[in-house]
Amino acid sequence: MNLPAKKVEIIGLKEKYKEILEELQLTGVAEVISVDAEKSKKKEGFHKRKQQLEFELAQAKFVKTFLSGYAPKENFVTGLIDSFCPEKKKCTLEELQNLASSETTKETTKKCQEIERSLNEIISKRESLQREIKDVEKFSGISLISSKGLQNFEIFTGSISKEKKDNLLDTLREKSIFFYIEWGTPKEGRDAGFSMVYPKGEKEFVRIAESAGAKSEPLPSSEKAPSVVLKEKKEALKNLKEQEEKEKQRARALSEEIPKFEALIDFYTWELEKTEVFEISKETKNYFYLKAWIKGDELENIEKRLKKITPYLTIEELELEKGEAAPVFVENEGIMKSFEVVTKVYGFPKSNEPDPTPYLAPFFAVAFGLALSDAGYGILLIAFSLLMKKRLEEATDFFNLFMISGGFTIIAGLLTGTFFGTDLFQGLRVMDAMENPIQIMILVSVLGIIQIIAGVLIGLFWNLKQGRKDIAFGPKLGSLVFFGGLGIFFLTESLFALIASIILMMGLNIYFKKADSILQKVAGGFGSLYDLIGYFSDVLSYSRLLALGLATGIIAMTINMIAEISMEMIPVAGLNLLIAGAILIFGHFANLAINSLSSFIHSARLQFVEFFSKFMEGGGEEIKPLRKQGRFIKVVNK
Repeated sequence: MNLPAKKVEIIGLKEKYKEILEELQLTGVAEVISVDAEKSKKKEGFHKRKQQLEFELAQAKFVKTFLSGYAPKENFVTGLIDSFCPEKKKCTLEELQNLASSETTKETTKKCQEIERSLNEIISKRESLQREIKDVEKFSGISLISSKGLQNFEIFTGSISKEKKDNLLDTLREKSIFFYIEWGTPKEGRDAGFSMVYPKGEKEFVRIAESAGAKSEPLPSSEKAPSVVLKEKKEALKNLKEQEEKEKQRARALSEEIPKFEALIDFYTWELEKTEVFEISKETKNYFYLKAWIKGDELENIEKRLKKITPYLTIEELELEKGEAAPVFVENEGIMKSFEVVTKVYGFPKSNEPDPTPYLAPFFAVAFGLALSDAGYGILLIAFSLLMKKRLEEATDFFNLFMISGGFTIIAGLLTGTFFGTDLFQGLRVMDAMENPIQIMILVSVLGIIQIIAGVLIGLFWNLKQGRKDIAFGPKLGSLVFFGGLGIFFLTESLFALIASIILMMGLNIYFKKADSILQKVAGGFGSLYDLIGYFSDVLSYSRLLALGLATGIIAMTINMIAEISMEMIPVAGLNLLIAGAILIFGHFANLAINSLSSFIHSARLQFVEFFSKFMEGGGEEIKPLRKQGRFIKVVNK
């Protein structure tokens, strides 16, 4: 049902403004709109409140993000489900308010900031130590570290690559310069560190060493042997790692607080939404004034609820301005509500257009079943949807849609005799997509013709309701006449009936077309012939259901064949069964996931392109009510 919103103005006592907004947020059926309020000094307090809320929200997000890195890891399946559909915790408003003012949460935030600061310092020190250890390692094993106490000799310390090491030694021997060298013990792939004694004042020695590729490097400590320095630094690194582990352990212990901060994220988000409403409303010294779109059938109920807060309040419905379109609120009950998921993917009807949800429901479900067309996959789809419904109450409509579609998939699977790509239900088979695809092609084409005629009928009646007789009796009635003639042609092979229906269709278009001249009317009549090409194209689009059904079945059969071949190729009893089972489970689940998505997309496309175009344009704006709809929590009453 398409429920256009009503535009209202609300005037009440300023002292009750926060309570009024809280009630509107709880009901979730009103969208507050701007009244071009001036941002005066009177609102300065609200701006400060907004800044404070933004700060609190940022802190809550920081704590959640920080602690999430140290929370116990969930198993793969649970983690995957949570990443797409996190389970929402239930919480009352009083609990949220107490949580926001709790000293415990403030203390947890402070601890997280301390731990993060400490970890950053430890990481910085650790990286510095690791660089220093790398520098010292190449000198480990050297005892000559200082020329202190030597009267006639000096010490050169540095490093040289392994390839240039022998060249340095050969050059020094050729020059007949006295030297004594000690080599360090570097790790493989690193330059060799060395310490060399040479006569004091022998400047030629340093030049030769550097020319040979040696790099002068002072030892990290001239007082201690490199091995001692290396040991000290490794001990310091070990201590840092222990400190780091202690800080991480503190974070792990605090990770139990994550749900509280998720609740706070939602709470502060809602509070921020209310401050934004303050900014787009008007106030006087004693009163507030705001405009809102309210769901059409909720206006009376909202007025009663708000007047329980204060009787000094008025709600008046406003006339729409010229060219202004009201946002819409699409609402259906029972099974039909599940198919709103499909409508919302496309968008919303305009306020003067019908809600397509109840009309698309049977066609979408049948199309989905024919596209997937395997009884085994239908059973799995229903089982998965039941499991997810228990976990995610707010996604009930989404999984109900897949349960219904899974039921039609089972029916289609039984009619074609397929069960996980096997012929288990061959005895029930009515059609064989592999052996005789023409049967399925005829079936999907008939489905397409029926749905297109249904779309034209809806367009005819809706245009009549809107007083647009030129469209109702012109292109819409003309199309129905053509389909009638086409049906008679297929049943009786009467070419006359087909030609007569086309002429009558053109006549209706010419007669009812609004135009300034007879030529424009005639041109419109001949233009209606172009619609016939569109109808044939629309019907052919339904052949994609045959292609998808064949693809699902062929892939399922291939998976079974691969599992069977693996059983024969692997001689080890038990192992071959295990591998074949893994192939079957992974293969069929992957096939189900991919083809369920394809079935949804292509079945929805048939509704959007071939069906909706017959009676609606779309492009309506959905009402965006002020509501307490959280990412992590669900507000409940006590």
